[in-house]
Amino acid sequence: MTVVPTPDSGWHVAWLRTRAGIGRAAVFAHRRLFAGAWTGLRVAKWAGTVLLALVAAGVLWLYFLDWNTMRGPLARYASMRLGRAVRIDGNLDVHIFSWTPRISAGGIKIANPDWAGRGQAADIPHLAFSIRLVPFILGRTILPLVQLDRPDIVVVRRADGVVNWDFGQGHTGWSIPPIQRFLVREGRLRIDDRVRKLLFAGTVSSQEYAGAGGAAFQLTGDGTLNGKPFTAQIHGGPLIHVDESRPYAFTAGVQAGATHVTADGAIAHPFHLGQFAAATTFSGANLSDLYELTGLAMPHTAPYRIGGRLVRDGAQYRFENFSGTVGSSDLRGSLAVDASGAKPFVRGAVASKVLDFKDIGQLFGGLSPAAAQSGRLLPDLPLHIDRLRQMDADVDYDAGAIRSRDFPLRGVHTHIGLKGSVLLLKPLAFQFARGRLSGQLQIDARRAVPVTSVDARVTDLRFEEFVAGNPPPVEGLVEARAVLSGSGNSVRKVAATASGRAMLVAPRGKFREAFAELTGIDLLNGLGLLLAGDKSSTGLRCAVADFSAQGGVLHAQRLLFDTEPVRVEGSGNIDLNDETLNLQVIGKPKEFRIGRLHAPITLTGSLAHPSIGIKPGGALLQGGLAVVLGFLFPPAAILPFVDPGLAKDANCAGLLSNAGAKGAPVKK
Repeated sequence: MTVVPTPDSGWHVAWLRTRAGIGRAAVFAHRRLFAGAWTGLRVAKWAGTVLLALVAAGVLWLYFLDWNTMRGPLARYASMRLGRAVRIDGNLDVHIFSWTPRISAGGIKIANPDWAGRGQAADIPHLAFSIRLVPFILGRTILPLVQLDRPDIVVVRRADGVVNWDFGQGHTGWSIPPIQRFLVREGRLRIDDRVRKLLFAGTVSSQEYAGAGGAAFQLTGDGTLNGKPFTAQIHGGPLIHVDESRPYAFTAGVQAGATHVTADGAIAHPFHLGQFAAATTFSGANLSDLYELTGLAMPHTAPYRIGGRLVRDGAQYRFENFSGTVGSSDLRGSLAVDASGAKPFVRGAVASKVLDFKDIGQLFGGLSPAAAQSGRLLPDLPLHIDRLRQMDADVDYDAGAIRSRDFPLRGVHTHIGLKGSVLLLKPLAFQFARGRLSGQLQIDARRAVPVTSVDARVTDLRFEEFVAGNPPPVEGLVEARAVLSGSGNSVRKVAATASGRAMLVAPRGKFREAFAELTGIDLLNGLGLLLAGDKSSTGLRCAVADFSAQGGVLHAQRLLFDTEPVRVEGSGNIDLNDETLNLQVIGKPKEFRIGRLHAPITLTGSLAHPSIGIKPGGALLQGGLAVVLGFLFPPAAILPFVDPGLAKDANCAGLLSNAGAKGAPVKK
């Protein structure tokens, strides 16, 4: 219940006054609030009016603007963004009041950076393009039309890989917004690539009409690549109403000297050149020549032809399911290249059903005409080892069978690793019909002069695999190891500087008895057995051939063949500098012999054409002594040709143990 003071109460007057004061304050507050709101509305109205006036003024200004007065400011803005001088010397025309604003300009010139010298990176007499307004406002660029008349584009790449079209923003302009009509009339493209040593001048044209077929877009031109003739042709479908969501088909052909590349494929999203797939065929005289086109170090090979599916996805490339021939060998596999880093990285697996052994020799280069004429054996043509510094790799190679007239090989497996300019083939394993050659090969290209190291082991091999005859003149197990290193960029230079050790061991076997006697030279037993056609064998107790290498010369530390009747020892060297042999062996009978000459058998001449002879010094002394004795007492003339047979069996166990301690793969 509300209590209302009565009129006669003393405080009634005070209550009325208080209530009246509150009412007046509320009224005043309401009036102030209303006045503030009204003032805000008036300010907003005036602001809107001013803004509309400015917009209208801007529209009228743009409508009546002579755009040629904006050439200087626009050129300066473009120069600031690109970091080099940009000029607009011709007419500038802008039609802005449209859902597809259109801009055309003449005399556009974009200068080269200072390092590229004078001249223009682009000289475009006339450029016109339109843009869809609504998608552009929403952040997506679509160009209904791009037209270039007689553009002259110059691309320069210096030796360190910097390109004149790199504006310092991490791209070189190869990703283009979607274009619905792309017209190029009488375009010119010039390329000066100092990495590839490529000079190219070509023409570019794009027809407007859809019925132009595969010749609607074409780029053709020629020049030189590393001093050899170079031609390129690229053809595509019409560039009218191209759908960005559908692939754009193209064909391409490149001829660089003897190297020929053809491609037939499609760009996944037109104008996004970072993605495409194409059936591609490579052919040429030597796989190593592909370095000039791809920047990838390939081995020296015989003529080749290989085809597969080449796919690009940004900086990732794949050559999938390729197959073909290299020389007389087949080749198949898949490779992937990651080009996103400082150096491309290649990984994959390659295989051959049948590898022709003569194609392996191509990997190590060839002989120069002078070396071939002089009868040299070791390849002396320089290998492109410096290219090993340009990439990394992780590749497996397998051959199921090997075709060879000289070696009974059955297969090969190796893992190719290239990292930090060091090439390592490990394992490097050849399988014989009986036995195995395994080891590793390393080429260290980190130094100015590369260093090559080889560690090769022969295990469980048989002499009879390499020596013809029925029965073979020598039979038995062979174990060997070579640990050598040398420097140079050719096989010959590496061999001429080789240092290390090479050892061959035969722990047991058989040896043609006639040959064993002839090492004597035992005229009665050896020649008698040989002339009689005797093919009987004697036991080979052991054999050791131990060479130390220094400066390209292999010095015989021990040459010993211990047979049951004769102990054969040798000495000498093999000079890889001039590819000559200077070895001699002499047999020492273990039993009494009559008719033996003291004349070592020599092995001399070149590696390619060795000669077997007899060192006559000791035999002449024997003959002279026989003459003297025969003059004094005729029956005594035979005494100089008598050998008491005092030679002892070699300590084969000790020899084999010592060889094993030095690294030979001797089985216990």
